[in-house]
Amino acid sequence: MNHKEIIENMEDIPIYPAMSLIAKGHNKFFDEKLEGTGVSAAELPYIIRIYAESNKLTQRDLCDLFFVSEPVVARTVKNLESKGFIIRNKDPKNRTRKLLSLTDRGFEISKRMFDINDEWEKAILKDMTSEEIESFKKAMRKIALSSLNL
Repeated sequence: MNHKEIIENMEDIPIYPAMSLIAKGHNKFFDEKLEGTGVSAAELPYIIRIYAESNKLTQRDLCDLFFVSEPVVARTVKNLESKGFIIRNKDPKNRTRKLLSLTDRGFEISKRMFDINDEWEKAILKDMTSEEIESFKKAMRKIALSSLNL
């Protein structure tokens, strides 16, 4: 049986496997749409977060935001920088810190990522009513906050 058949035959799917499958489907969709751009779905959160807080975030901030180690963030930032999506700028208030910001290429790809995400959300939510979508998003927000408070 494949994933789709398993889920279709489950009356009560546990939360974690459902979220895991949603994330895998999201990443697969993004990787297909971003093919040839030099950026992967795994780099998406970094680009989007730097877009949202351009020239305010450090690598350490990304570690804290994503609950990942410094080497993981350092490797991702280095890859994004070498591909021309981000740059590191000296913090004028603290010359030992480097602040992350997007390049023009980074801004272009972030806009494309927002469009792809909108397309993905429309596709996965197409069979739900607006009330179901609103309830689902509200429940997901609560679950995310509860998870962070553990």
